[in-house]
Amino acid sequence: MIKKLRIKFIFVHTLLTFCILLIVLCTLSCYVNRSNARKQTNELHRLAEEPGKKPPFDGRLDGEIEEEKFITPYFSLKYQQDGTLKAVGSEGFKLTDEKALMNLYARVTLEPKADGVLKDYGLRYFRTKTPFGYKIYFADMHGSRVIIRYLIYGFALLELLSFAVTVPLSRWAVRPVEEAWKEQKQFVADASHELKTPLTVIMSNAELLQQPSYDEAQRRTFGENILTMSRQMRTLLDGLLQLARLDNVQNTADSRVLNYSVLVEECLLPFEPLFFERGLRHEEEIEKDVYVFGHDQTLRQCVEILLDNARKYSAPGTVKLRLCRSGRYASLTVENPSIEMNEKECRKVFMRFYRRDEARSPSGSYGLGLPIAQGIILRHHGKINCSWDNGNIRFTVLLPLTE
Repeated sequence: MIKKLRIKFIFVHTLLTFCILLIVLCTLSCYVNRSNARKQTNELHRLAEEPGKKPPFDGRLDGEIEEEKFITPYFSLKYQQDGTLKAVGSEGFKLTDEKALMNLYARVTLEPKADGVLKDYGLRYFRTKTPFGYKIYFADMHGSRVIIRYLIYGFALLELLSFAVTVPLSRWAVRPVEEAWKEQKQFVADASHELKTPLTVIMSNAELLQQPSYDEAQRRTFGENILTMSRQMRTLLDGLLQLARLDNVQNTADSRVLNYSVLVEECLLPFEPLFFERGLRHEEEIEKDVYVFGHDQTLRQCVEILLDNARKYSAPGTVKLRLCRSGRYASLTVENPSIEMNEKECRKVFMRFYRRDEARSPSGSYGLGLPIAQGIILRHHGKINCSWDNGNIRFTVLLPLTE
């Protein structure tokens, strides 16, 4: 999938670049052709209006056409009184071949228009009447062709450079998709693993219930096991559904201005006896009248997740909760003693189903609480992060203050 996505990205980017460069090339080519045509036509008319003025010379009358020179060469053909053809011109034309000049002269005299283009010769002409025939002025058109040729070379080079840049760029562009794809696969694998255990227990106990050899007490135990595992599965599925809703819903429904200070105090109150049962002390420092805009129920859930996480995973010591204003944000921190964690491990705690030490994780914990809390805060346009310092793990939540 990722490989096909990269190929599509390269194809689309290359095609788009090609179309843009082609449009630019066509535009510049038309401009060069029209500009040179206008310039040459004006010059030919000027030469015809000033018979005494010769076309510009560069020091030679003969020589092969030098297409690499952008200076437009001119020459003229005129029948004289003695019946001979006189040729006067600049470098770039072979004016000694009388037969070729006669054929060129005859060709122009047959043209219906006094000025025009001889595509097979690459010449632009202007014809005037004289007492002895015609005097014809010519301008070489190869200069514009050379410019267009260089433009094509530049076009091809830019397209090659674009392709060369697109290949590594495609890796960078699809990297987020690749990471999301890997996370999704890991998520499905983890969810399947978490569901497999309770389903196995339920199926095993259901099969035992069908055996007639067990007494009523044993059957009651099998039924209780089924009920316990069913509740665990329901808890897991509720967490998965909430994560799905957090991923898909962008706007927070039923949001209003909340007194965040009161909300945090109300969330802390039921946890005080729970901390006491675990032998933990707690300290709180809550600034009064801190107002945020959000959804009451989900913000309560986020605070409860952080407090419950501290209750479950705290080492002996003190759980600290602090709420205060910090610039444009309301800053909530929940801190508790913890074993040492590096920066990478602190980022991983927000991954779904992540548990640092599964053997020490409480029963019924699936590693979904902190991802749900992160989803709630992100929906409220806030920030949440985890850090470890001096023996304590600290979760910090920042929510925008109301004006």
